[in-house]
Amino acid sequence: MSKKVFAIVSILCIVILLMVTLVPFKQEPSSTTRVVVDHFNHKYAFPSCYDYEEASNYIDEVTLKDAQDLKYPPINKCTTEKAKPQYKSLLKRLLESTEI
Repeated sequence: MSKKVFAIVSILCIVILLMVTLVPFKQEPSSTTRVVVDHFNHKYAFPSCYDYEEASNYIDEVTLKDAQDLKYPPINKCTTEKAKPQYKSLLKRLLESTEI
């Protein structure tokens, strides 16, 4: 293998490694993410953000897409923040998905 080919391959590996570890990519919540819908108040919340003390008896669990199709707004700031797209590097996304 010539020095020129080795240098090109090395540079490409470094660029790919930098992209994986540093460059943030937009990640929106999946449309199949489960949310709690309060049909009485016409709002939705992620389960970790739902305040059960203020809950009505008319709740349901649906997907995020279904809640948005019903045109329900988020119930609180926590849900609003979780519904926003997040910017994460590929390495961080991989680590989160494998729970390492």
